[in-house]
Order: sequence, then C-alpha cells, then structure tokens
Amino acid sequence: MAQLPKNLRSQQRSNISQFLRHLEQQGQRWSALAPAAGEKRPAVLEAAVNTAIKDHGLGQGTRAAINQGFNLLLQGPSGQVRLAPGLPEHQTVMAQLPESLNKKQRSNISRFLCHLEQQGQRWSALAPAADDMRPAALETAVNTAMQDHELDPNTRAALNHGFNLALVAPSGRVRLAPVQPEHQTVMAQLPETLNRRQRSFISRFLCRLEQQGQRWSTLAPAAGEERPAALEVAVNTAIKDHGLDQNTRAAINRGFKLKLKAPSRR
Repeated sequence: MAQLPKNLRSQQRSNISQFLRHLEQQGQRWSALAPAAGEKRPAVLEAAVNTAIKDHGLGQGTRAAINQGFNLLLQGPSGQVRLAPGLPEHQTVMAQLPESLNKKQRSNISRFLCHLEQQGQRWSALAPAADDMRPAALETAVNTAMQDHELDPNTRAALNHGFNLALVAPSGRVRLAPVQPEHQTVMAQLPETLNRRQRSFISRFLCRLEQQGQRWSTLAPAAGEERPAALEVAVNTAIKDHGLDQNTRAAINRGFKLKLKAPSRR
C-alpha cells in the first residue's frame, strides 16, 4: 500500500486495501499473485480479483483500481475490457460525434458506451430528448459510472461537449466555466473593460443556466432593450436561491449595457 502511485484516488486505494485484506482472509499473499516484470495480465491474479468481486462482495471498481495502481490489464470474466463499443447503435453514436472533440474526449465517450454495454444498457434509452440539456437518467448513469466503476473523471465533461448537454456532478455545484459553445462565445465577446471578477460572475451565471437547462439566447435582450424581464428574474433567482454573488447583476448590467434591478426595484 505504501508504494502505490500518488495519483490514485482515495476510493481506488480503498479498493486495493480491501482486496489485500480479502487475500489475507483467504490465507493468500500478494507476492504469490503479483505479476512478473513486464507482465500485464497475470492469470492467477486476474482470477483472484474476479472471484473476489463476484463471490465475496468486493467493489466493482476493484479490478480497475488494481489495473491503474500496478499498470496492469486485468479483464472481467467475459474476457473483454473493450476500448470501443460493440453495438452498432453505439458505433453510430461515435461516428456522429462533432469534429471539435479531441482524442481524449472521444476516448472517454467510447469507454462510457462500452460501460453501458457491460451493464446491459443502451445510449438510446438514456439519450436526451430535443432541447433537454440535463436528462436525469443519463446524468445518474454517468455519475455512477465515474464514482463506482472508475470511469475517467472527465467523462461527464466530454459528454457535455459532445452532445451539447449540461450534466452536473452529484453535488450540483456550480462550474467555473460554461461548457456550451453558445455560452463560451458569450464569454469571448464580453467587453475588455470588464475586470476578472466581473467576468467570473458572468461565467458562473452562464454555468447556472446550463445546470437549469436554460440558454442565454432565450433570455438575452432584444436590440435596445435594457431590462428584459425573463433575464432579470433569472438573475435575481440565481442570486437569491442558488448562492450566486450579489454582484452578479451589476456585472451583467455592465457587460451587456443593461439596467436589471433587484426584486426591491432599487
């Protein structure tokens, strides 16, 4: 345990620790199962891990944690830990991803689709309806895959980018930067006179819109309009009920030359 790499998360260390305790309870030792130099898939260790998961209640993330901790390629009982989905439906999903995604983001989405297949699920059962930026079932599936099945922590962000979504972590915390291209464009077009703090307030407000399944374009003022009602309500609600900074309204007023007011009509 003391020699595990520092980049392992707490949950991964816990999974490995529980596996070692399981070995002790079975009268076994790591040294008898450990891989030889350069060996990526020691058969005896793989069998021990799979049995521990299947028959002794160890966490589903145990194998992935051991793989990462010891640079191995242990596989599940099916003999497959695919890097690419096998279902034609999921292959079509991969083929239709936007070109703006980088290689890492595509890999994260591919592994998530493989995870769905291993769970007997399909993308079509979780995919968002038109204009639904935060489908509950998909958000749950992604968060569970990251938390319990060791998928990359950036899987949710990759899906958000790839499918124009606003999935959030279980905590529901506000992100620091928006993921929607529309909102990224809004940030890029802010006047240079805004300071860093004002930009941060606007960025967090756009993130809040994404979490609520809303878009700036549906709230933005018409030409010459200084006090759009829907935007004023959204800003005041975000400040009052969702913990955004009191200066958010002033930042938006300055950034977009508006005259939004607080509920008191000050």
